Amino acid sequence: MKKRDRDQYKIRLSKIRRDLIGDVEAKKRDSQEPGDDGTQDIGDLAANIYSRQLMMDLGEKEREQLKLVDIALQRIASGDYGVCEECQSSIPVKRLKVVPYARLCVACQNEAEQGEKPV
Repeated sequence: MKKRDRDQYKIRLSKIRRDLIGDVEAKKRDSQEPGDDGTQDIGDLAANIYSRQLMMDLGEKEREQLKLVDIALQRIASGDYGVCEECQSSIPVKRLKVVPYARLCVACQNEAEQGEKPV
């Protein structure tokens, strides 16, 4: 992969990282806010607990995506970006445009999703 292309992916991944960190921090703040008047009936309390759990679940997905972005940035720095971690073939540019933090080529990703190879 050309240096210019790696630099473009680094910029894109850094932006995704900033956006994810901002989203996680905002959701964390929102999940800690009490009710308007400090009193809640049992229905409001249950709805708030459900909302907080949903936000934490979304946060877990975002944290996983953040982890993948960080790995991709490390791979750019080491020169391994764009190479499948499993079979060592090049990850197609079309795939990297859609999922810039992809660690596997399409074939290896399909096998991993079918449970044939551990990731």
